Amino acid sequence: MEFGIWSNGFRPHESAHRSYDEDIAEIVLADQLGYEVAYISEHHGEAPYINRVDTIPAPDLMMCKAAGLTQRIRMGAAVKLIHLYHPLDVAIQAAVTDHLIGDDRYIFGFGSGFPLALLSNERGLGFEDRHERLYESLDFILKCWTEDAPFDWDGTHWKGEGVISLPKPLAKPHPRMATATESDPMLKICGERGYTLLSAFLEPADMLREKAVKYAAAGYAAGRMRPRSDISASRIVYVADSREQAIDDLRDAVAFETQVQGERGFLKMLEKLYGLVVPPDRNAIDALAESGLYILGEPDQVAEEIEAFFHTSGGFGTFLYVTGKDWATREKRERSLTRFMEEVAPQLRDLEPAETAA
Repeated sequence: MEFGIWSNGFRPHESAHRSYDEDIAEIVLADQLGYEVAYISEHHGEAPYINRVDTIPAPDLMMCKAAGLTQRIRMGAAVKLIHLYHPLDVAIQAAVTDHLIGDDRYIFGFGSGFPLALLSNERGLGFEDRHERLYESLDFILKCWTEDAPFDWDGTHWKGEGVISLPKPLAKPHPRMATATESDPMLKICGERGYTLLSAFLEPADMLREKAVKYAAAGYAAGRMRPRSDISASRIVYVADSREQAIDDLRDAVAFETQVQGERGFLKMLEKLYGLVVPPDRNAIDALAESGLYILGEPDQVAEEIEAFFHTSGGFGTFLYVTGKDWATREKRERSLTRFMEEVAPQLRDLEPAETAA
């Protein structure tokens, strides 16, 4: 098993500058500690965030700065909402980012994101056809990266005449690819092509298991030998001297985040999709810890819970530790990241997903 971080930026508003510095400091520390990859969430402005929460809507920019401060950690968006932008601009920005980061460290992470109509409406785009736009965008982007001659694009959702996309990506034929998806057709595409499958930290193990079966089946059919190793699963993790201390350290910050998430309808979605009831108050951390979606406590306990998650979900190749939160203090957050790699990861590193072609 490999280990990475999922920088799910959500910090109480002081300034975006301060929040981005905190996010980057965690990526730098993760690089120093030996985490293999950092995925950065793309979060856009919403009414409940105004003057309350700092998020990052342009993760490629953060990656470019972080690349100059790190040595080896790979970086990608989780995920870039490619249905919101013209594919030519997405292709160019990604190619430039690939060159700036270099050393095969850039990952093109894409997806449709949280189902919020506002993001499409702000841009004069339809919401119900966002998945159709995404599929067409992906095809357009791939052509931009691989077609040398100017071309026309006369699609259902996107148009282009004499398209010239420069530079081409540094990685050939294109950067590493990753997506988070609930769609059977996209699971098939990802499985066949070897795109990394990202699983969000609030996704139950049985749901990941169901998706992993479809993803792996497509991979085996395409001749891939170990498709499950390209699944990345995530959880909120916090390593402390005890579970009680961990819960106490996170209580206030989790209460703040769940209150904001409640205002944007996210908690209702959790209840509808996963049957998880999370109160938007100081009791939220208790419900989340009990659910197993937050894995908290001393190192042996954290390792045991992650291993149980691994087996229940059917196995995965990379575990992503969620960062980007203002849990407790910066010193305690860094201590947790460090203890995870020093005391938890060694207990899990030999885990490998069982690969059985159906």
